[in-house]
Amino acid sequence: MSFAAPIALAFFGLFVPVILLYLLKQRRRRVEVSTLMFWETILRDEQTVTSITRLKKLLSLLLQLLFITLLALAVARPLFSGKLTGARRVVLLLDNSASMLVTEGGQTRFDLARQKAFGVVRGLGQGDSLMLVAVAGEPDVVHPFTDSKKDLQEAIEKLQPTHAETDFKPALKFIEQLPPDARATHVYLVSDGAFEPLDFNPPARTHFAYVPVGNEAENVGIASFQVRPLPFSARDFQIHIEVVNHTAKEQKAPLELRINGRLADAFEFTIPAGESVTRTLRQFSDSGGEIEAVLDVMDSFALDNHAYATLPKPSPIKVRLVTPGDAFLERALATDDEVELQVVAPDKYAGVDTAAVTVFSGWRPTKTPPGNSVFVGWWPDDLGLVRRGEVTKPLFTEWQRDHPINRHLALQNVTIEKAVGVEPNGKFQKLASSFGDPLVLLSESERQKVLIVTFDTTTTDLPLRVAFPIMLANAIRYLAEAQTGERWQSPAIGSILTPADLAKYASGSDGTNSLRAVVDPGGEKISIETEGALVPVAKAGFYRGELKSGETVPLFAASLASPVESQIKPSKTLPLHSKEPLAEIKGGLRLGFEPWFLLAFVGLVLSVAEWVLFHRRVIE
Repeated sequence: MSFAAPIALAFFGLFVPVILLYLLKQRRRRVEVSTLMFWETILRDEQTVTSITRLKKLLSLLLQLLFITLLALAVARPLFSGKLTGARRVVLLLDNSASMLVTEGGQTRFDLARQKAFGVVRGLGQGDSLMLVAVAGEPDVVHPFTDSKKDLQEAIEKLQPTHAETDFKPALKFIEQLPPDARATHVYLVSDGAFEPLDFNPPARTHFAYVPVGNEAENVGIASFQVRPLPFSARDFQIHIEVVNHTAKEQKAPLELRINGRLADAFEFTIPAGESVTRTLRQFSDSGGEIEAVLDVMDSFALDNHAYATLPKPSPIKVRLVTPGDAFLERALATDDEVELQVVAPDKYAGVDTAAVTVFSGWRPTKTPPGNSVFVGWWPDDLGLVRRGEVTKPLFTEWQRDHPINRHLALQNVTIEKAVGVEPNGKFQKLASSFGDPLVLLSESERQKVLIVTFDTTTTDLPLRVAFPIMLANAIRYLAEAQTGERWQSPAIGSILTPADLAKYASGSDGTNSLRAVVDPGGEKISIETEGALVPVAKAGFYRGELKSGETVPLFAASLASPVESQIKPSKTLPLHSKEPLAEIKGGLRLGFEPWFLLAFVGLVLSVAEWVLFHRRVIE
């Protein structure tokens, strides 16, 4: 045991004057009386009670000395060792995921969880320290280990629920990686437990307590919402919607589809009890913008009744076609809405390309021009790709289906009369081949990308197939680094975007060079002009970019659209599985305050008792 203020032990010096006061005998006054007859009876009675009086004085002295002892110890503030007090290292995992926004009885689940978290803090004893961790996606250490209840309560009060999906796996991994401590580790999990039970092998001397919140189980919501461009045009897009019914009855759920705030479509889902219904729609937008799905149902979880996506504004890709005449290529490129095509005859070609991609067919320059190029059937010698005869009637037997240029392609049964055979070259990647003979090759460097097709359009029926315009569209976008697929993807709620990440979404406007700030769904501006600026994706909704010109443009959208969060039924038991039984936190009496307070209180009680018993005068 030690003392926070050991100098206060000097109060024990008060023992001396108190004892002296009790030892001091009072001098009796000398008084002359006319007779002693009446005083003799009084003196005899006094002698019989002398022993009792002495005992009362002794008890009074002991009580006053005990009061001084308690006062001195209270001011000195004794500190007991952790072993003596059973001190703990407490980790409070507070769920602030989207499902904690479910309303019950006029409060959200997070409001209820906050009150229970306050109870855990109030139960801290001497020697305990607590770390507050908010859990949605990645664990967020809101406050490191401390024994200050005031600081912890303020941190809990400031904490707010997020729109992120629940994921307790990183939080449990965090528990496993805590440094060793002489104290036992107590983990309190305050959550609705609305997620699948997780496997967990706890470290030694780690105990758990599950503090459940919530009772509401029924919900109808959007479990999945995806928007993607069609491969041949970014102006045409598909919408995939899944609506789930977590109730005991069949539900009819009207849904509205809005593009740039205007109603584009409306229909009604009929969803059997406990099941989900999906629908795929096709829409068109020539200017990009914002798309929102609104489910018109009344339930306790409003967040999953909305879903959001951003339509990137189509930006033209400048393509130059150099050919003496290739009607197939010219027609396929001309029908691509995103391509700004310029057809140039070989004798008019100057060799200086301002286009994003230059396509050569039926003719080749003597040297590979700077920039991105596509060579069909013939290519310059300086590329280092050596010809070796001719491949007769090749077939597409292998192609990299996951490569962006080969997306959505069905190349089986394509007829080719002949192709140019080439020697293997490590600088080129084979995107498609016929029994090992390359048919489509790609070379990439920091300065340029070059795509080579070893056959021309006059020796194959590929231009007559649907795969031809799709392959061309994929190749043009890949070489020009205008892949709209990335811009159509929505970042996950809980992620943090860097300026490089924002560039993917801002490329449809003037790029990040003109981007001054990002405006989140709540209207808060986040400046990105400072070095190392980061943009957190914390809420569902539309994120817009504020340009230096003052114009506001759509950037991206974030949606919940999660089957995990739409299942709001709370768990009544600890949602963890372990090979060994998890040690539970057992209740018991713990000193939730410093002992000086108790010492001072007992001292005050003793002082009052001593006065009442020995000094109070009763007047009748």
